[in-house]
Amino acid sequence: MGGDGGSIPRRDEVVKVKQAPEKKNKDQDMVGKWQHCALSGQALTKPIMSCALGRLYTKEAVINLLLDKSTKSHIKRLSDVVELKLTDNAAYKNEIHADLYIDHYSSPYVCPVIGLEMSGKYRFAFNWTCGCVVSERALIEIPSETCHKCGIEINKEDIIIINGNGEDIKKMTDQMKKRKERLKKEKKKKTDNSETNSNNEEKSLNNNEKLSKNKRPAGDNDKQNKKNKISSDKTESKNKFEDSNSYKKTISQKQ
Repeated sequence: MGGDGGSIPRRDEVVKVKQAPEKKNKDQDMVGKWQHCALSGQALTKPIMSCALGRLYTKEAVINLLLDKSTKSHIKRLSDVVELKLTDNAAYKNEIHADLYIDHYSSPYVCPVIGLEMSGKYRFAFNWTCGCVVSERALIEIPSETCHKCGIEINKEDIIIINGNGEDIKKMTDQMKKRKERLKKEKKKKTDNSETNSNNEEKSLNNNEKLSKNKRPAGDNDKQNKKNKISSDKTESKNKFEDSNSYKKTISQKQ
């Protein structure tokens, strides 16, 4: 068809037109990150874990990863993840509306300080030391040197942004390396102090044993003195007896 006057071909039928890239569904991407495990893809259920890069996992998925030695990951041991201490959203209802509308901005967890929902619409963070989760806005608007949820002291290098952007990931990767070096030094220092204390205790015990040997109770000293005196008296009597016999032998020989 075409060219005979019956129809006119469209441009896209004659010329290959470059297809526009498919646009990502922001809601689907957000739900995938904030409501599903980054390892298994399954829905997140407590206990929810997170790594030093701020990704969310179920504990079961982390354990399966550690058991599978063939999979390469920055998670090498269970200490490379933290169990998150989340604040439940009392108003959350996991339901689909009659018109099949799903509210993707509703979340089962909220910021314990200012009440923002942890759905992905707002940035959230947690403290690596305690695992408490709060919104980034709370950290900025209500600055504190202690955790807003549990009161433990906060180190700024231990604040992890959950599902952060590329710049956040780069920053947290550097923080992860520094944290590991710091923990190694602290562990070595504790080991050295423990060995020093152990050596000091051994020396103290040895010194106490020596003192106890040299310093006997008064009763023991009296007993020992009596024994020494009896032994001395016996030795003296024996010597006298031997001298007497020797004298008698000498006299008899002279006679």
